[in-house]
Amino acid sequence: MGSAWVEWTTVSAISRWYCTEPLRRYLESHYVSADNPHSIADTLDVLDRSLALLKRYRNSLRPVHRLTPDILALVFLELVEHYDRPLSPRFGSISWTYIAHVCYRWRAIALGCAALWTQVSTRYPEAATTCLERSVDAPLSFVIHHQATVNTSQELIDRMRPHMSRMRHLYVPWTHMCDEDGNISQLLSSLLDAPAPLLETFYVYRVRADGHCFALPTVFGGNTPRLRVLKLSYCCPQLGRVSFGNLRELYIRGRKRDLISMELSRLLEMLQACPALEVLLTVKAQFTSTEPLEQDGAPLRQIRLDKLRRLDIARCSASVVSMLLSRLIIPNCQLSTDVWLERRSDFRFLFGVPDDLCEEHPLRDIRKLQVAFCSSSSSVVLDGTTSAHPFRIEGTVPQGSDVGDMPTISGPLLLSIAKTLDLDLLEEFTIAETCFYHPHVGFSRDLWTQVLARMPLLRTLHIRLNNVTDSGFCRVILSALAIADTLTGKLLCPLLETVTIVDDKTWSSLQWYNFAKARKAAGRPLRRLSVRLPHYENVEDMAETDLAELREVVDRVDLDPPEIFNVNFPVAVW
Repeated sequence: MGSAWVEWTTVSAISRWYCTEPLRRYLESHYVSADNPHSIADTLDVLDRSLALLKRYRNSLRPVHRLTPDILALVFLELVEHYDRPLSPRFGSISWTYIAHVCYRWRAIALGCAALWTQVSTRYPEAATTCLERSVDAPLSFVIHHQATVNTSQELIDRMRPHMSRMRHLYVPWTHMCDEDGNISQLLSSLLDAPAPLLETFYVYRVRADGHCFALPTVFGGNTPRLRVLKLSYCCPQLGRVSFGNLRELYIRGRKRDLISMELSRLLEMLQACPALEVLLTVKAQFTSTEPLEQDGAPLRQIRLDKLRRLDIARCSASVVSMLLSRLIIPNCQLSTDVWLERRSDFRFLFGVPDDLCEEHPLRDIRKLQVAFCSSSSSVVLDGTTSAHPFRIEGTVPQGSDVGDMPTISGPLLLSIAKTLDLDLLEEFTIAETCFYHPHVGFSRDLWTQVLARMPLLRTLHIRLNNVTDSGFCRVILSALAIADTLTGKLLCPLLETVTIVDDKTWSSLQWYNFAKARKAAGRPLRRLSVRLPHYENVEDMAETDLAELREVVDRVDLDPPEIFNVNFPVAVW
């Protein structure tokens, strides 16, 4: 018996110990004795196949192979979605195919799972062709790269047209949408004119390039019954250009020096066509109100959006935002606005909130409120939470306006805020000022009396300053709190228990002692006073300071004020 017989005997022994009966018959049928030897190349080929079968059998015994093919396919899909975001550089490159190199079974599952081959990009035309073949009839996600041209990508885009019936997500750069005449560009005309009955996301994304904002042309015949997400960069939506009936998210972005301009009446008509809307976010888009919103004598139009959970409007006129919010019924909404401050003829300031708040307005029942003056940027930021949702309102003095500078108007502005918002249930209030070099004026005792009178349930007061002047709010606030109401004889904010102060230069320990003593005598004692001031920075023993006397009338006095709350809104990535 020759060496070939020895090899056959060895493999035969292996098969008897490790192989299943079908594999053993396969090996015995392909190996011969020395009387009928194969060539060396044929023998090696047979051995390679035999070893592959043995390894496949060994892998089948491992615990991971207990997972069924459908579960492994779900794991692969999660991996693909995690690593390949639509606008990431490697989207459509099928970079995930390394999982098909692990073993025969994984490869068979990956090649047979059509949903894994649905990410297509003009950046990788060869991979796109492979995906179109292997995705069978699975819904597609297609990204048109911003460097796509007629010469490099027209063939692939034309090949995609028959597959528009299963297109789910489409991403187009704003530079490729329209030509100079406002018509759909030659590159995309065949794609955007085709019907897209399953389209759920249409995203016109931004890239660095010169140009102007434009109106969205009619795409997909204006019929997109399943459209859920519409994100438009440098593009203004209009009714009839796509279907709005099933829309969940609407994003509108203009350019810094070319804002998108839309009539408020058109926006209201659009919102009325979106009963299922959940997110409305605008950036660098201004809304104007030159057309009447209702006919003469007609009541205010009311649009109910019960599912709207986030409304974010940036850089708009305060009066226009007020008109918008007065016509929306959005009881379950997180509100974030950035407006240009305005001053009415009665010297009351507008900051984007209507004077009359309906019962279901998102700014009813405010529990926490922080008013932070950012005088270096001529703005004021209102952060707060209601009984259900957080909110943020930022008001900025427009350049060149006659509104005035922030240190001058901050007092009357705070009074307008207190008169407009619903503060009857407010429990925690923060007044703050960021770094600036000019003191505020207009914060009189009478003004603070009017402001604090609107906070009957206030329990916690925070005063935060970060400036280099010898100014502050502490002394005048204390003066207002120490005087009883002339009609009722009751103290303001009778439930006030905690006061914290940071860097307020108007602090006076004697004034606070008298105030706390009077409160205690009236049966409304302070529970905690926490301060952080320059002249207490190097104190090791509080008994050596004038704070020790305050402990006689305040339950707790310390030098460690807590961090105040900040509203955290989810970042909209688009």
